[in-house]
Amino acid sequence: MRLGVILGSVRHASNTAGIASFVESIIHQSFPSVTLEVIHLAQSPNHPLPFVVEDIIPAAHDLSSLPDIYADPAVRAWSATVLSWDAVLVITPQYNWGIPAPLKNSFDHLFKEWVGKPAGIITLGGHGGSKCAEQLKVVMGGGMDMRLATAMVGIQLSKEVIRTAKRWDGREELLKQYEEEVRVLVDELVQMVETPQVVKEEA
Repeated sequence: MRLGVILGSVRHASNTAGIASFVESIIHQSFPSVTLEVIHLAQSPNHPLPFVVEDIIPAAHDLSSLPDIYADPAVRAWSATVLSWDAVLVITPQYNWGIPAPLKNSFDHLFKEWVGKPAGIITLGGHGGSKCAEQLKVVMGGGMDMRLATAMVGIQLSKEVIRTAKRWDGREELLKQYEEEVRVLVDELVQMVETPQVVKEEA
């Protein structure tokens, strides 16, 4: 199984990167058959994506035309990357009660690539990023028609790592309380990939 991991923060030094390292270690230990591709939306190849979207909405494109239909090389590369994933896991902070702009932008450049793809959500914030999680459920599960895992993880950050230059690196003792939640989430994604969604025929 190929799992894409999208980091919602584009800061060079972020708590998201530390949480991602924590999650990666759990996946490597508990799910050895899962191959990870981690995407930093500012630093990974072909990123950052442009904020100007193409004139024809992505939902209008046939799946068979992807990724070549896109005019922008970076968007074509992003499309090919997402198409190569069996599932996606979003790890993101909550910004001002919402979704970070680069993360939302990464969704908006594509459409058919997301439809039906199993997806998981891990948020972080002073209260676990719950408002961001709720918005992601609407965007990913509703707008993009992704298959959302019922299990979600909300990691509570201390004021110190939110408001100062101090950052978590993923080795903090307090993160152990979230290990089982992460395993449950990833296990659900694995099960979703192994049990494809049945498409109901219209009467």
